[in-house]
Amino acid sequence: WLKRDGLRVPILPASLHPPGANFAAMAPQRHQLVADEEHLISEGGGEHQQQPRRHVFRKAALVAGGLAATALVALGVTHATRTPASLAKVSKVVGFDSVTKKDDSTLMDEETTPGIVMGRAPSQKSFTKSMPYMGDRDGAVGKGEDGMIKINEDGIINTYYLPGATVIDDHTNVEYRPPFRFYLMKEPTVDYSDASKFYKPLLVGKTFTVDMNMNGAACGCNLNFYLVDMPVKSAGKDGDHYCDAQCFPDMGCCAEFDMNEGNDDVQQITNHACTKDYSGHPDWVCNKWGDPEDKTKASQFSEGKAHDIDSSKPYVFAQKFEVVKAHLVITTTMTQGPKEVVMTMGPSDQLNAMWKDGSLERGMAFVTGYWYAPDMNWLDGEECGSGAELCDDNPTYISNWRITTNGQPVPTPAPAPNPSPNPSPTPVPKPKGSKCYYGSCDGSYMASVWCDASESNCKSCGGGRSVWC
Repeated sequence: WLKRDGLRVPILPASLHPPGANFAAMAPQRHQLVADEEHLISEGGGEHQQQPRRHVFRKAALVAGGLAATALVALGVTHATRTPASLAKVSKVVGFDSVTKKDDSTLMDEETTPGIVMGRAPSQKSFTKSMPYMGDRDGAVGKGEDGMIKINEDGIINTYYLPGATVIDDHTNVEYRPPFRFYLMKEPTVDYSDASKFYKPLLVGKTFTVDMNMNGAACGCNLNFYLVDMPVKSAGKDGDHYCDAQCFPDMGCCAEFDMNEGNDDVQQITNHACTKDYSGHPDWVCNKWGDPEDKTKASQFSEGKAHDIDSSKPYVFAQKFEVVKAHLVITTTMTQGPKEVVMTMGPSDQLNAMWKDGSLERGMAFVTGYWYAPDMNWLDGEECGSGAELCDDNPTYISNWRITTNGQPVPTPAPAPNPSPNPSPTPVPKPKGSKCYYGSCDGSYMASVWCDASESNCKSCGGGRSVWC
């Protein structure tokens, strides 16, 4: 599914879009479907609405089926012509390769559907589907790529760096494009082995606030910022000493607190502590699924005026870290004009473990990025359904970064102009020999030792969109 002009429409393979297929004839049904959904959401998110909402989803399935049937009839194809082998190929393309048995520790504990896994976030969920910025081929930060960012800390403007990031509007607004991730540093460097070079904000007793503009990044997209206890000793497959709670064998294993991840259909906050005592999963060092977890409902956050937060417009995201009766409590508030959505996490033993052992108390590396996957349903399935998803790759923006001691007023940023198209960063010079590039041989050089090691490695980089040149 892809969201276009506020409508979620099914995406069919190019082979199912024959010349002359009349998809426009289905437009009135799609518009009526969205109108029905907005009407239901505007009435509130109570439990009594579940049956009507399922009715709307059934209508969505019928519309999708009608669109598919239109294409199939135009081709003279029926479902009987699709062989089991072709179905297996579809499942393999859009699902997790590790889906083999119900008790596999890499699976979710919820009911599954062929090819796509729904329910709680699986261990396959990982920010490692994004790529770190590793500088130019000499390992230095490229010209104009230092990612300088100004952060307002209790009224004082301090300068830090997100090497490789595009920061506009006088270094106050980060423009994100997939599939990269960036680390908040004290200096413009890609020496991620040195912990002293990271800026690790001490957030307990403070509130982190930013302005967010999703800019239409919908189903299948994942814009995020989070904390991990890196760097680890091993450089790992990407050479950046990265770690997170998924504990992949070719990367480090450490505590992870997802301050925010989502798209214009959902926002989610997840705690991944590492207490090595997870019932039913004795092999887990860290909680791969996360506990506790806060997540918006469809009525609270999505595109359109019927939702508490209309994600088609900018909004303020604030996250307060405070100690209440010897327990860590984290309160996330999203505000848009007079409307707000508040989610509270804690008290919880797992959250306390993140505070003391994670460790929020001593400071964790701040990571931020943008990635995509066709199986992002664990995150946005309530709004986007259970089918394969296609992220539209729209640029997104996080601006006016503030860190404020609790009890003090949060600084109000001066009004900024809407983000305008920015010239692309100066491309990294193409090195000699066979190397890995994003998108095409004229695209951005991935500048990753692991990606450059072989053509097979390259094909798994950049969300599978890299090419060997």
